[in-house]
Amino acid sequence: MKINWLSILFVGTVLFLALLVINLIDKNKKMNSELKRKMFHVTMGLTTLLFPYIFDNIISLGILAVIAVLVLFVIKHTNLKKGIGDALYGVKRESLGEVFFCISVFLIFYLSKGDKILYSIPIIILTFADSAAALIGKKYAKESLASVNEDAKSIEGSFTFFIVAFMATLVPLLLFTTVGREETLIISVIIGANVSLVEMISHSGNDNLLIPLTTFAFLSTHMNMSIVSLRQNLIILVVIFLLVTIANKIKVWSKLALVETFVIGYLTIILYGVYAVFPPLMLFLTALRFPKIRENEKSNLYDINMIGINAVIGTAICGIVALLDIRSDFFIVYLLAYSLHLAINSFIRFKYYFYMSQSSSLIFAFAKALGFIFLPGLILQKIFLGGVPSISACLVGIALLLLGTLIILIEKMNVEKEEFSVKNGYLQLRIVLLMVSMLGVIQYFKVF
Repeated sequence: MKINWLSILFVGTVLFLALLVINLIDKNKKMNSELKRKMFHVTMGLTTLLFPYIFDNIISLGILAVIAVLVLFVIKHTNLKKGIGDALYGVKRESLGEVFFCISVFLIFYLSKGDKILYSIPIIILTFADSAAALIGKKYAKESLASVNEDAKSIEGSFTFFIVAFMATLVPLLLFTTVGREETLIISVIIGANVSLVEMISHSGNDNLLIPLTTFAFLSTHMNMSIVSLRQNLIILVVIFLLVTIANKIKVWSKLALVETFVIGYLTIILYGVYAVFPPLMLFLTALRFPKIRENEKSNLYDINMIGINAVIGTAICGIVALLDIRSDFFIVYLLAYSLHLAINSFIRFKYYFYMSQSSSLIFAFAKALGFIFLPGLILQKIFLGGVPSISACLVGIALLLLGTLIILIEKMNVEKEEFSVKNGYLQLRIVLLMVSMLGVIQYFKVF
């Protein structure tokens, strides 16, 4: 396979010259750090739009990506950071955005398999919508939606992102594809809305990875949908938005946490099915109910990090089952993930806010997860998927749910006070991932 060394040299030269020009302009006319960063971001985006025309194999692009990451690493960790690298690293916030950008371009190039529409729309949105949202939000935002430990976001910036993403999808589909007009309009609304919300909940520069991948996922799946399916997805989008808006009345949830809930709900329905909303919805509704939230709990705001911790494994399972088409076999695994989260969260509440004993906290937490999610979920599986796993698999699932609750009991046995926050979240993730992986292997290889 021929390596496109000339193309690699061309891209490297263009980006190096861009850094030099931006620094030169900055010396003559001082610019703020965000503007310099976005100028280089747009230059990178415009350059990568040429990739389908100047690269004919993924190996060449992979070599370019590795070289780019290594050069960025050197710039970031040497004196070059304050010189030529100022356009990239002049902002005060910590970000891996430039690395995520290289990774996402490589992945989109690979996944699009030569389809210029599937490649270009995610890159255009990443290039222009992200930059416009950051600059407009910085200049005109009146109020941040973020709470403590969340990246600052604004309605003005997110609305700008939606408009640009909508147009970046609408125009190419109308001009360069045979997708119908109504279909194009709906697809553009769905992509614009979802990707703008993904940008809103992103942090540490991971929007450079999440935005193009989310755009590609929606674009590749929705372009071939019937108009009836597209209308249904649009209705689902509106309904979930209304539900989350109503949920905003619950003061223990941050605004960005509710946005993330919206995104997770929509992804769950699209990837798995409407019935799959039940486990995360029950977690959402019962985590702070049964028993009712106490006054001493209201100081523990549910932020975007806590929602992510409680939903990341379940959302990942949705993607896996959609990719491998194993919805029926893996629904019990999906149920276990959310059941474990409810059990662990409930144990924390019972023990540290209701001052129950260790054993009572364990029993009630296990019973709550079993009664609200796991067992009703099996009934749903019978109704919607036409059957349930074997009795042995169900018993293993229940045993793993109990084991996960026991582990959190042992881990917290000597802790006198614990907050219902991200502080215990990574321990929670490890427990859920371990139990879910065990049941997933059992189901995938049909051990029982």
